[in-house]
Amino acid sequence: MRLFLAVNLPRQFQQDLTTRLDTIREQVRIGWTREENWHLTLMFLGDWPAERLESLSGALNAAVAGHGSFVLQPGVVGAFPGLKKPRVLFLHLDGGDPLRALAADVREAVNREWPEGPQDNRAFRPHLTLARVKRPLLGPESILLKALDLGAWETVPVSSVHLVESELLPRGPRYTDRAILPLGGC
Repeated sequence: MRLFLAVNLPRQFQQDLTTRLDTIREQVRIGWTREENWHLTLMFLGDWPAERLESLSGALNAAVAGHGSFVLQPGVVGAFPGLKKPRVLFLHLDGGDPLRALAADVREAVNREWPEGPQDNRAFRPHLTLARVKRPLLGPESILLKALDLGAWETVPVSSVHLVESELLPRGPRYTDRAILPLGGC
């Protein structure tokens, strides 16, 4: 099973973000991600055998139970490696110390559960992937992306972590929750 840990975003936030992106999507032809797939990845786990799922879920449940609910503050649009030659366009999500502590604890739980597993242990960078860029941008597209300002945002509440299976299909990934892990006090 190809797995990752995520914070799912409320439907109202997704609809608001869609509305804010609609005009630029028509002007910048890149691989925009689908609204139903938007999430904040805490950790990509890679391919895990199904027989490890129950034990992994238990370890993760214990890890998230010690964290209370918190809020995310959506921020500015950015790109990896940068807006000059973007490969991934994203919306920064700031959850402060509560988000960093949650990410660290779930990573620790995963690594204790299967130290030699396929999980990605790169530094945590909280973001929501908006698009993937697979070709050089035209001049006007590049100018539009560099100037993109999605405005001010309300905070986004976080009360659970999702263990998600990702199936790669020709039309794009399909995500299925394998466990919903409530934060302590939720």
